[in-house]
Amino acid sequence: MPRGLGANVALILSIIAGVFILIGGIVWFIDPNFYSLNPALGGLNIGVAGYIRGGFAILFAILVFIGTYYVYLPGGYEMIGGIVVALFSVISIAMGGGFIIGTVLGLIGGVLSLFGTRESVEEAVVKPESKGEHEKF
Repeated sequence: MPRGLGANVALILSIIAGVFILIGGIVWFIDPNFYSLNPALGGLNIGVAGYIRGGFAILFAILVFIGTYYVYLPGGYEMIGGIVVALFSVISIAMGGGFIIGTVLGLIGGVLSLFGTRESVEEAVVKPESKGEHEKF
């Protein structure tokens, strides 16, 4: 069965979200005071907590990638993958959320994989009943 548009877009957005969350986690892990320069995030010296947040962000990115794999699997696993992607993308906001764009893209990708499944896209496409209808033009 061919993949529908909703499943493909969900897959791409989920991968991009995982990459952003992973990059955000690596930034936290390499430089725990990176976000401390931002007054909106408190402007405090974070120290060891930055390493912990970086580790959790990397863990959440891996879980988003696992959810993305489930979105890719045929056989009705899109719902499980969508829930995992959306859940861990939203939770990752506490760790910076992949510069916030990772959270947004992950949430959109997760919701699309829940509601934009292959079957719903195939049902929405009008298929011609016979070739004769299109040969007139």
